[in-house]
This record gives sequence, C-alpha cells and structure tokens, in this order.
Amino acid sequence: MLKRLLPRQDGFFKLFQQTTDILVLTATEFHMMLLDLDNQQKYVDAIAAHENEGDDLAHATFELLHKTFITPFDRYDIHQLTSKLDDILDLINRCAQRFPIYQLKTIPSEMIELAELHVQCTKLLKKAIYRLNSLKKSNEILAFCADLDFLESKAHVLVLAGEKDLFENEKDFKTFFKLKESYSQTKAMINSCQDVANVIKGIVLEYS
Repeated sequence: MLKRLLPRQDGFFKLFQQTTDILVLTATEFHMMLLDLDNQQKYVDAIAAHENEGDDLAHATFELLHKTFITPFDRYDIHQLTSKLDDILDLINRCAQRFPIYQLKTIPSEMIELAELHVQCTKLLKKAIYRLNSLKKSNEILAFCADLDFLESKAHVLVLAGEKDLFENEKDFKTFFKLKESYSQTKAMINSCQDVANVIKGIVLEYS
C-alpha cells in the first residue's frame, strides 16, 4: 500500500481529485452543448471558465512538486498525470470554442454519442483518481482503466461510422470540413483520457 511505502503528501491527491471534479463537469457541459446548440455560447463560456480553473490547479500542483522533497510517488509520474489531465481540459475548451465559429445547426447522432462516451471516460478517471491515495483497491483502479479502454474502442467505431456517413451523404464542403474536424477533436478528448489511464496504470503496477 502506497502510504506505507512513502511519506504522505495528501496535497497532491487533493489537487488531482479537484481536477477530475472539474474534468467531469467540463465534459458534461460539452455534451450538453451539443444537445442545446441554440444556447451554445453559455456552455462555451462555462467550459472556458472550467479550463482556467484547471490551469490554476495544474500550476498549484507543479508548485507543490517543486517544494516537496519526498513525493508520494515518482516525480515524473506526478508531472505526467498533472499535464495530461490539463491536456484534456485544454482539448475540450479548444473544441468548444470552435462551435460558435462553425455555426452548425445540427449535429450527427454519432458525435453526440461520442461526447456521452467522453463523459463516461472522465467519470472513470475520477473514480480511479479518488482511489489513488491508497492502493488497497488497486484491482478496482485497473478495472476502471480497462473499462476506459473499452469505451475508447467504442469511440473508434463511432468515429468510423460518422465519417463514413459524412463521405457518403454530406454534399456541402464547409459542413463536411466542420464535422470532420469536430469528430477528430472529440475523439482526441477520449484518447487523452486513455493517456491519463495509462499513467495511472503505471503508478498502480509500480507501487501496489
């Protein structure tokens, strides 16, 4: 168990937990935006605010890392976990910021499903992160990561189906480009969740 191996620094775990709280909220806002395009700007603004909160938490984590001599696990892993969680928030924000520019009136069902899968991925990361301060339940953490891998596979199938429909049925080039890019960005958000899960798995396998 991690807390028996190394001196305790609860600050890192609390910061990680706060970040995943914001991450779930931000992913949910993005999903809601796709369901409510007529009011998309309020979601875009909320997502930007959450991204700023995430930046503050990442900065606080790096500051704590700089000040802490003995960390609860490898310094590189802490840096990676912090950076990759922040990357997800950045991706959501960048993708959301494009929607008012694209002025899309409708969204394919596959993209809405992708956003819903992304919310599920962030909830799995939150569950894993909330158990990371004690590796008593390392099997549960690894199971959450495996579930996330499964969701990523589902997302890949959805993207292929959505892009196939675009190539076959979308006649307007501008709309085609906007939707194709949106598929790519939304899938990247899910891939980034998988990147975080891989860091978590590495920590669990090293310290449990």
